[in-house]
Amino acid sequence: MNHSFQTMLRYVPLCALCLLMLSCVEADERVTLPNEDDFELISRGLDGLKVNELKLVGDKLYALTNDGIYHGNVEGGNLQLLGLKGKNLTSAVVFSSTEILASLWDLDGTWDQVAELYYTSDGGDTWTTLDHNFGGEIQEPVFHFAWNPEQPDKMYATGYQVVAESTDKGVTWTPVWGDFDMFANRMRVFINPQLPNELWAGGQGAIENGYLVHLKNGQEEGFWNTLVPNPTTVKKVAFDKQTPQSIYVGWEGELSRSQNNGQSWQKLIDRHEESHFFFGIGVSTQNPEVVVAGKWAKTDEPQPLELMYSTNKGQSWTEVAFSSVQFGGILDLVLVSRPAGERIFVGLDKGGVYEIKWNR
Repeated sequence: MNHSFQTMLRYVPLCALCLLMLSCVEADERVTLPNEDDFELISRGLDGLKVNELKLVGDKLYALTNDGIYHGNVEGGNLQLLGLKGKNLTSAVVFSSTEILASLWDLDGTWDQVAELYYTSDGGDTWTTLDHNFGGEIQEPVFHFAWNPEQPDKMYATGYQVVAESTDKGVTWTPVWGDFDMFANRMRVFINPQLPNELWAGGQGAIENGYLVHLKNGQEEGFWNTLVPNPTTVKKVAFDKQTPQSIYVGWEGELSRSQNNGQSWQKLIDRHEESHFFFGIGVSTQNPEVVVAGKWAKTDEPQPLELMYSTNKGQSWTEVAFSSVQFGGILDLVLVSRPAGERIFVGLDKGGVYEIKWNR
């Protein structure tokens, strides 16, 4: 029995709601809610685009979209095109303001899947196709990157059901978990920023079975495939930087948490009936009691922009809805903590990028 088939078989086996409505908002116009919790909604542009991933690097915000990569100053203004217009970009590693590696997964005119890696060393003025071996002998897209600047010579990427490592900035890849060319439905991988030798990855197997894996120094420390009712998949893992054993996982239908590095788990939000996907999770670095979450519903139709927040590590939740945003499904969320409050950047499905200021 070959390795791929063996691996495939393995996977076969709130409390308070408060709806706050905003009036219509123009791009870059700020609206303050007349509420004890002071929210401001700010458009950062890209209306109509699908934002697959947001990256915050220094004072720059990057958006990987279905129409290229965009960037801008985190302090304000609409994001501007950096390059690769017309290409569906799934993920990127921003090594510096000049050096970026981005992943393309697209359909060409013959309906074949095209998977490429694009590289720039001059800040996006020119892009080249990187010659690499991800996928082995069969082309396989990179769905998600993970990179820690404290370990600059090591990066990770996921395919259908593989976590692979590269030590030469994406040219050569070696699987550390799973394998290339698997019959599965893509993965994501995340590095614990306080424990950089620990990876958390997950996805969905061949029969819509969701799974989560914990890797330490390249070895499997934990594996869960019945933690959340199927069908499900892992979409986001976030970490409490003050307590690195505290892990938040966003699934299809659920947001869960472990406070002891995976020894036990607690369900925080249950949205299985609505099939809400939790792509967005953020934990405040000023006050780890504060957690925010954003969801996406699997539909091409308009959906509201709804932000859930907790001030007690997820034991209870309040929800705020921004009715002025037509396509509000959250596909990624980045949280920037300040002493006065939180700045929450959300990448939306066909809704571009918004900033939500929470002056708590």
